[in-house]
Amino acid sequence: MKKNYGFKRFIAFSMILVLGITGTAGCGSKKEEVLEEVEMTDTIRWFNASYAILTETNNWDYNLFGGLANTEKNRKIVRKFLDERWGITDWDSADETLEWIRDKGHRSDFARIVTTLERDGMSDIPEDEREAFLIERYDFGGDERAHLFAEWYKMYEEYGIDAITGWDCCRAMNFLGYYYIAGYYGKEEALDLSLEFAEKIQPLYDSWDELMDSYLRGYEFWSEESSSSRRALYEKIKTRDDSPYEVDFHMELEKTW
Repeated sequence: MKKNYGFKRFIAFSMILVLGITGTAGCGSKKEEVLEEVEMTDTIRWFNASYAILTETNNWDYNLFGGLANTEKNRKIVRKFLDERWGITDWDSADETLEWIRDKGHRSDFARIVTTLERDGMSDIPEDEREAFLIERYDFGGDERAHLFAEWYKMYEEYGIDAITGWDCCRAMNFLGYYYIAGYYGKEEALDLSLEFAEKIQPLYDSWDELMDSYLRGYEFWSEESSSSRRALYEKIKTRDDSPYEVDFHMELEKTW
């Protein structure tokens, strides 16, 4: 299961990425050459919107495909990130991870947990007694873990087995941007697959809000942390003139590259 790689370590490394990419260049340094550019069309903006929260968290640019200029420096930084965070070092490992997200992802862990709880009679337990039930039934040894499991089951009751599917959907889109900047996928491959994924995501949700709600629930499941700061960031991005969320969620997605 690829769930817990250390949330605090991930945040710390994200800060390294931010500093490495946005740090001030020395006097007289030349602007780095962009290897390739992706024209920003509404379809590309739709792709970017699916992971704009994380792009903004990293202090990157959600008006660039993948969030960064495609330069040698950024290629090295993203390659290092993918290696240290996911063990991705080439096309094959990139493809394997994308396949895992597409076919299983964290939603499979969520489904396994909540269906086990349901099988063991969780639905028959009053909500205010569930944490005690979990501690006794599964020997969690403390209230914190029981609280998390109770919250996840509550998500399931309210939103169903696909409660966090939006998390995996947006992560898949995000990884395609990473792969492009890292140079593991070429422009055509990354954008073609982004279009393929986007066309599968679009019918599952009625709006950006609905997709992002599912994404944020998945973030809470994965990180075991509140999503309040990311939700606030999403609401902030929506108010901006250059917000990718200005693109109609139900627009006709088309190949523009």
